[in-house]
Amino acid sequence: MDTVSYESNNKINKALLMSEKEYIKSQQPIIDDFYKEYFTYDISNIGCWIVSGIFTFMQLVFSAVPVQQLLKEGSDREFFGIMAFVIIFPVFFYLQAFITGQERYANGLGRVTSLYSAIKYLPVSIKALRFYRFKKMVKHILKVFFICAALQLGISMIVYHNITWQNLVFLGIYDFLIPFFIGCCQTFLVK
Repeated sequence: MDTVSYESNNKINKALLMSEKEYIKSQQPIIDDFYKEYFTYDISNIGCWIVSGIFTFMQLVFSAVPVQQLLKEGSDREFFGIMAFVIIFPVFFYLQAFITGQERYANGLGRVTSLYSAIKYLPVSIKALRFYRFKKMVKHILKVFFICAALQLGISMIVYHNITWQNLVFLGIYDFLIPFFIGCCQTFLVK
């Protein structure tokens, strides 16, 4: 007796005929629906977004100080190291909400675990899940980057009446490359 219906067999054949990019793209709405439903009923990850918001605010404050002022005062390497350390946290905690979750038991309690343990039963691949997280990460980084760039360049123009190459290097390294590198590591190395 054949247990596979005609419709499911047809879906399997379509999936086999699609290219990998098309297949990953077709899985994105399924993952999006999963996260919408998950975040509607489980608010355990709201702490990740609150902490991400706090660190994003700190990143905006750091970016509001013109680089010319930092160089004029002779800021040392430790200060730039602290800035780099603080700037990795907004994207880290933002992505944690898409990576970890809390399992629920009958008594309402649970342990923190990877959301992949819940999403692995959906008809999506790990590549599609990582691509979804990557899109979310890039969207978040670009939003923060453009706000930081407006602050850095705007305040630099108001106070010093010019924009130097140090402003652009600072923005590129601290507000784009460092968060992008941390986000990529977290997106592609964590299941």
